[in-house]
Amino acid sequence: MSPTDDSQQPEVSDAGFSLVEVLVAMGLFGLVSTLLLGFALSTASVSDDARSSSDLTGESRLAMERMARELRQASDVIAVQFHSATSTTTAITFWTDFDGDGVRDLSAADPEVLTYRWEPGTARLTLTADDASGTAVTRPILAGDVVSLDLQLRSSLWQYDGELDGVLDGTTSWQELDAAGAPVGNGNGRPDDPELEHVDLVSVRLEVADGSGSQTFSFQADLRNRSQT
Repeated sequence: MSPTDDSQQPEVSDAGFSLVEVLVAMGLFGLVSTLLLGFALSTASVSDDARSSSDLTGESRLAMERMARELRQASDVIAVQFHSATSTTTAITFWTDFDGDGVRDLSAADPEVLTYRWEPGTARLTLTADDASGTAVTRPILAGDVVSLDLQLRSSLWQYDGELDGVLDGTTSWQELDAAGAPVGNGNGRPDDPELEHVDLVSVRLEVADGSGSQTFSFQADLRNRSQT
């Protein structure tokens, strides 16, 4: 036999990885993992924001639809309070004769005297009504994020349009009734009994915070059960 020629034997390759290759692989894996994690978190955040915005829109719309429905059936606007230098509260109290008996029931199973109130300190829209025992109960309609509640009171007594500043704009506001004096106003600069007795159109504008922005909801309610003479 001829002696073995070592130069013709195949070289045995090293199947392992060098430390540099391992570190590079780990670095690339970490980078890709970080990018994927960031994308996943971003997607989750967008989904949460969209879900939160959708929930807020739904809740706000339901609250406004309820308020509009009750106001359209109202027979009387009892009291209104506006945001001012002396009061931060905006509120409206009205009577809706749900059972049609012509009596302002304060202990009915279906409350007839309702007060919607917004206070900026709590950012809540609440509803206060008497329960069947006659006890006033306040419940949140929108539990937070309410930026503002704006009320506009108007009358179909067109003959008093322009009483405040001489400008005829086709609507009669409670301020114009107030400026006209008796029998439709008392000139005290507040919406109280003389003016409220002749208010038959209420406009409501609600603004709620939505992330870095806000959403606005509005309606006009014609008090169908109130007639003007």
